[in-house]
Amino acid sequence: MDVTHDVPRDRPVPRQVAALQGVVWLKKGFRDFQKAPADCLFYGTAFMVMGYLLSFYVEQAPVLVITFATMFLLAGPFLAIGLYDIAKQMEAFDGRGRVRLIHSITAWRTNMPGFSLFAALLAVLVFGWFRVSLLLFALFYDTAQLASLNDIVANAFDSDNLQFLLLYFLVGFLFAQVVFSISVVSIPLLLDKEVDTITAMIASVQAVRKNVLAMGVWAAIIVAMTLIGFVTYYIGLIIIMPVLALASWHAYRDLITFER
Repeated sequence: MDVTHDVPRDRPVPRQVAALQGVVWLKKGFRDFQKAPADCLFYGTAFMVMGYLLSFYVEQAPVLVITFATMFLLAGPFLAIGLYDIAKQMEAFDGRGRVRLIHSITAWRTNMPGFSLFAALLAVLVFGWFRVSLLLFALFYDTAQLASLNDIVANAFDSDNLQFLLLYFLVGFLFAQVVFSISVVSIPLLLDKEVDTITAMIASVQAVRKNVLAMGVWAAIIVAMTLIGFVTYYIGLIIIMPVLALASWHAYRDLITFER
């Protein structure tokens, strides 16, 4: 049995969920992981390898850290497309079939224009953060030439640089909030329906605005579990990232309904 791509007849409308609904999504994500562990571990291993590559290049070429962190940020959500497709296949099969890994790998083709534009917009945001971060360093470090990353990190954690740290992380938080708001349900929506990128992003932002507390809890869960994956030398990402992606599909299902 194949998984068809739904043709949209209705417009996406956000709905309100319970504040701790993220815990339910996480449980459902883990349940889905147990149903197709081999397929999920394929993507989890890819996330782990990306983590090791990032770590290697940070150590070998620290001046490239922002570049490779950007690549991780851009590639991560699109690796999750395959996991969203696995969750969608499970829904379609309803326990009467087996998910197909090859189908999930090529799932992005179902809405190539939408995913391409989203990637371009995300790249613009990431580049904007890159430029703002350089500006902040230039404002707080009175040097003719920007210091090496090691020097910047060493100086940044001096007590005299508390103002810089507060401003830097505040701007970073705002950037992360924007990315989270426009993407929390937009990528699953682009996979599930033949909608355009702007419609998907608007629906995502509206869902966040309607569920500020629930989305705050969900974001905290994502950050906490991702940090666990990092402190376990990326090994934890093998399971954590697939579970989070599968849970995000259930978040999309709960947060978005469709009306004529």
